[in-house]
Amino acid sequence: MSPSRPSPGPDPDGALKRLPTPPLLALLANPRLRKRTRIALDFGNASRIIGPVAFADDWDALVGLAAQHPGSPALVDTFQGNGSPAEPEDQTTWNGQLSRTPLICYALPDPGRERQLSQTGITVAAHLLPGVDDELVAINTAILSSIDARCVRRLRRRIRQAAHPHAVEMLGYALDLALGPCSVPDMARRIQRTERTLQRRCTILGIPSPKRLLALARIFTVQRLAQWSDQPYGAVAVALGFSDRSNYRRLVRGIFGRTPTEIERCGGHDYVAETILKSVG
Repeated sequence: MSPSRPSPGPDPDGALKRLPTPPLLALLANPRLRKRTRIALDFGNASRIIGPVAFADDWDALVGLAAQHPGSPALVDTFQGNGSPAEPEDQTTWNGQLSRTPLICYALPDPGRERQLSQTGITVAAHLLPGVDDELVAINTAILSSIDARCVRRLRRRIRQAAHPHAVEMLGYALDLALGPCSVPDMARRIQRTERTLQRRCTILGIPSPKRLLALARIFTVQRLAQWSDQPYGAVAVALGFSDRSNYRRLVRGIFGRTPTEIERCGGHDYVAETILKSVG
C-alpha cells in the first residue's frame, strides 16, 4: 500500500472569514437611479467586493462618507446646489477633499462641469448615461473599474515613464481588460492589430508576451481589489470572472512560482506592480 500524501493544510483563502465590504457611495437625487444602482449590485459580482450602497443627501454628507471610505467610488447625478463643488464659490473649500473618491457621473455629459470638478482635485472615473448605456452589466463594470482608481492611475503613470510607447499601449489595454475574462485576441481587437503583430512587437521590445502581460494585469487587479476590500483573494477572483479560486491560484503559481497568499506577504499588488515595471522598463 502506497504511503498517503501529506495534507497540504487548510486553504488559506477558504479559512479567512469574510469581512464586510466597503460601501458604494452615491449622491443620486433621481429615485429611479437609486433603485437601479441597488439592483445592479444585487445582479452582478461587484457585491463580492463593494456594497451595499451608502446614500448621501448632499455633498457635505458625501464628503463625510468619503473620508470614512477612501477609494470607494461615488455615483453622482446632482451637480448643482446642495453645496456642490462645481459651484465656483465652493471650489476653494472643496479643493482636495474628494481627491480619493472616484466619481461616476450618472448624468448627461457636461465637459465644463467636469473641468470645474477637476480644478477642485476631483476625478471623474466613469460615465453612465441614464436610459442609454446604464445596463446592469455596464453599471457593475463602471463600479469595478472605478474602485481605488488612484492606485491604477499611479501604475499607468509609472509605466508611461518607464516603457516604450508600444509597451505602454499594450499594458494599458491589458489593465482595461483585466476586470473580466480576457485573451490575446481581445487585446488584438482593442489595439486593432493582429495577434501575430502583437507577438512580434513584444519580441522586438524585449517584453513579456501579450498572454503574460494579460496575466500580470489580471493578478495585479485581483490582488489590488482583495487588499482594498479586505476580502479573500478567491472571492475577488470569482467576482472578476475566474471559474473558481483554484484556477486563479494556478495562474499565480504559473507566473510567479508562488501562491496568492505568498504574493500578499511579498507586498500584494505593489509587488505585482514592481514586477510589471521591471518586465517592461
